[in-house]
Amino acid sequence: MTRILVTVLVDDDYLGRFSEVVDRCIDVGMAVQRQMTSIGVIYGTVDETRIGSLGHILGVRHVEASREVGPLGGHPGN
Repeated sequence: MTRILVTVLVDDDYLGRFSEVVDRCIDVGMAVQRQMTSIGVIYGTVDETRIGSLGHILGVRHVEASREVGPLGGHPGN
């Protein structure tokens, strides 16, 4: 099973219950590495097969899987 980095955005209406949303993310298998309560962002890793489950959590507005990005203006390996 491959774990991927994810960023979870919490809906503004649920910022007052941010810790509950974090707990729900943990319940579906997310290893939370960082919580940014004031802006409603949770960052961590999850098994790639569970990413869809994060999107169904009450209070989650969006889930973004991290992508590898190459250097600006260049090609990898140059």
